[in-house]
Amino acid sequence: MAIKDLLKNLADGKYDGLRKDSEINGVSSGYYIDKGTPVKFREGLSSKFFDNKENIKSPGKRTEEFFDTDEKKDTFLKKYGFLTEMFGNHPEVVDYSKQYYEDQKKKK
Repeated sequence: MAIKDLLKNLADGKYDGLRKDSEINGVSSGYYIDKGTPVKFREGLSSKFFDNKENIKSPGKRTEEFFDTDEKKDTFLKKYGFLTEMFGNHPEVVDYSKQYYEDQKKKK
């Protein structure tokens, strides 16, 4: 499947809701697709403190990288399309990503 078709599927919302995330030592990170735009996120460790009345929890700093142009979306599909947890039901994306990594190996 050509990148043009993958980008059309992405824009049509075919991959919306797909998500891959993990948490290590209280730091969350991952990827998700919302309204045709892939997003890479990271949320730092939250903290708790006592304000002499109750425990207050403040969330960690959250950063998001949006893949909002066709070029960035292409990069996202190439680099992260192999994630079967996210694209397991869409073999065309997995194949596209695997082809990218095979081409990278040949260049070395």
